[in-house]
Amino acid sequence: MNKFINRQKELRLLQDVYQNEPNGNLVILYGRRRLGKTRLLKEFSLSVPHCYFMADRAGEESLKKSLATAMATALDEPLLESLSFPLWYDLFAAFDKFRPQEQKILFIIDEYQYICQIQPAFSSFIQKWWDEKWQYSNIMLVLCGSVTSMMYKETIATNAPLYGRASVQILLEPFVYKHIAEFFPGKTDNELVEMYSLTGGVPRYLELAQKYASFTEALQKLALSRSGILYQEAKYLLREEISTPNTCWSILQGLGNGTGRISELGGLLQLPANQLTRYIELLRDLFLVYREVPILEKNPQKSKKGFYKISDPFLRLWFGAIYPYESFLEFDQIELVEKRLKPLIMNHIAYCYEKLCRDFVRSTPGAFGCHKIGRQWGRNYEIDVAGVNMNNELVIVGECKWSHQHVGNSILRSLKDKVEANKLPISSDCKYMLFSKSGFSRDLKKMAEKNTAVILVDSLFYTTF
Repeated sequence: MNKFINRQKELRLLQDVYQNEPNGNLVILYGRRRLGKTRLLKEFSLSVPHCYFMADRAGEESLKKSLATAMATALDEPLLESLSFPLWYDLFAAFDKFRPQEQKILFIIDEYQYICQIQPAFSSFIQKWWDEKWQYSNIMLVLCGSVTSMMYKETIATNAPLYGRASVQILLEPFVYKHIAEFFPGKTDNELVEMYSLTGGVPRYLELAQKYASFTEALQKLALSRSGILYQEAKYLLREEISTPNTCWSILQGLGNGTGRISELGGLLQLPANQLTRYIELLRDLFLVYREVPILEKNPQKSKKGFYKISDPFLRLWFGAIYPYESFLEFDQIELVEKRLKPLIMNHIAYCYEKLCRDFVRSTPGAFGCHKIGRQWGRNYEIDVAGVNMNNELVIVGECKWSHQHVGNSILRSLKDKVEANKLPISSDCKYMLFSKSGFSRDLKKMAEKNTAVILVDSLFYTTF
């Protein structure tokens, strides 16, 4: 089994609920696929008595039989496997009869959404048994699912059968970027940035990329080859997570091509804005899309300067670069595609590098006094990294350079000119941060040693302040 990386916060939360919460406990664990929900639960269950059941799309009777088998195995009670259970309540009652009462048992139902699809009243069955039996019992019930919208509808929404009953709700998100270094020990910063641009913080993608010596090899074997595990990933992800995959596919395709305004997307898809917004919100719930506005906007929710972008690095790479050449890849013309993809991929890596630079500032203790961190842009300028304080003044102004050249004094002067020429609000203790793939000129280094307002960052993964 692969080494268990990160998720310590979630693991401690589960352990705390199990050890310190009295009586029965209900936990909702959800999030998009590939994020390691099952791996987290398996790690947690190593130290406690448990019954684990992964649902599938089989019929209702088959699901009952499979769950009875899981219970029989967990409790070492073969009789459970030989009985029939006309009602789900009969199965719950049998489990209660044979499970130990003196020690809390962990009962996990994974891929919970599949049971709800087969039996729409299942959450109501769980609710009734919970209210009458399990909430007073020595049991920790974990309902885990990958279809975020259905998990929300069944367990979290105010009209959900199980609303208000959970001790804790855990929405699993992609890894914070610094943890990817644990998957690729010995790789340089630049190699880690390249791997991030392919895998993002998705644990499954990171595990797959571990097998390859370089970004180029991983990209070719995983995403460009028809036999690659990630070649059909985008289609599979949307089919599994979304009931309207075709519309969402078209939205992601438009975003990948640089179309980011609602009005532009609506014209592209021939959909009115009110319909389009519903699909956009669904993609946002899955952490696949986000809305970006200039960081200095005082009312970002109503800002007309907002753009929608693909947040998942792999999907951004797929829709922005690879998908337009899918017909060539179907005929195994990988070398031809790689030549055409090279500038697109370099732009994508540079884009991801900028994002990582902003994440670097967010992850730094104290965040340099920043209240918010993002980008700032106007008609004639763009600032890659911008942090503002509570007074909406710039306290961080940064430039990112993913190039083979050293960054010198001219870049710093240009950055200061942007602030002055556009009369941007700036704090008295504002810092100018320069990020560079290839390091800095000798003159700039000397100047930064004397000027505490200038910060040079050449390592996102190992530098600390």
